[in-house]
Amino acid sequence: MAETNTALETDAFAKPTDPIGRFLYGWSALSALGGAVVLFLVCILSTYSVIGRWLFSSPVLGDVELVQMGAAISIAACLPYAQMRNAHIIVDFFTLKAPLKWRRFLDVFAALLLAFCAAILAWRSTLGGIETYQYGESSMILAWPLWWSFITLGPGFLLLSLTSLYSAWRFSRDVKECA
Repeated sequence: MAETNTALETDAFAKPTDPIGRFLYGWSALSALGGAVVLFLVCILSTYSVIGRWLFSSPVLGDVELVQMGAAISIAACLPYAQMRNAHIIVDFFTLKAPLKWRRFLDVFAALLLAFCAAILAWRSTLGGIETYQYGESSMILAWPLWWSFITLGPGFLLLSLTSLYSAWRFSRDVKECA
C-alpha cells in the first residue's frame, strides 16, 4: 500500500520554527520555485515542438536533449522542498501496524539514507560537471556544453542532503517522545 503522509504529519513539517529549519525551508521553497519555472519552460518547449512537428513537420531541433536536461534540473531542485514538507511517498505495507516509535525510527533511518545518497549525488554530479567541462563534452544535436547541466544538479542534491539530515533530527526527537 503506497500513500502519502497524512495532512497532519505534513503540516507538522510545513514551516519549522527553529532558525536552521527556517533557513532550509526558505532555500528549499526558493529552489522548488526555480525548479517549477524550469519544468514549466520544458513543458512549453515540448508542446511547441509537438505542435511544430504536427502542423509544419518542423520540430524544435534538440528538443529531447533540452527536455532531459531541464527535467533533471527541475527534479533536483524540487526534491529538497518535498523533503522539508515530508511529502515523499511512503510505502508502509509492512509497517502500517507497527508502533509509532518503530515507524519514526525507520523514518530517521530513511532520512539518513537519503542524506547519504543525496550527498554522493551532489559530489559526483559536480565532479562530472567539472570533467565534462575539461573534456569539452557537448550534446549530440545542439552541441551545447554538457557541464552546466551537471553542475546545476549539485546544489539541489546538496540541499536535499541537508534537508534530509534536518528531517532525521526532527524524526529523532519524535522517537524520544514516543519512548
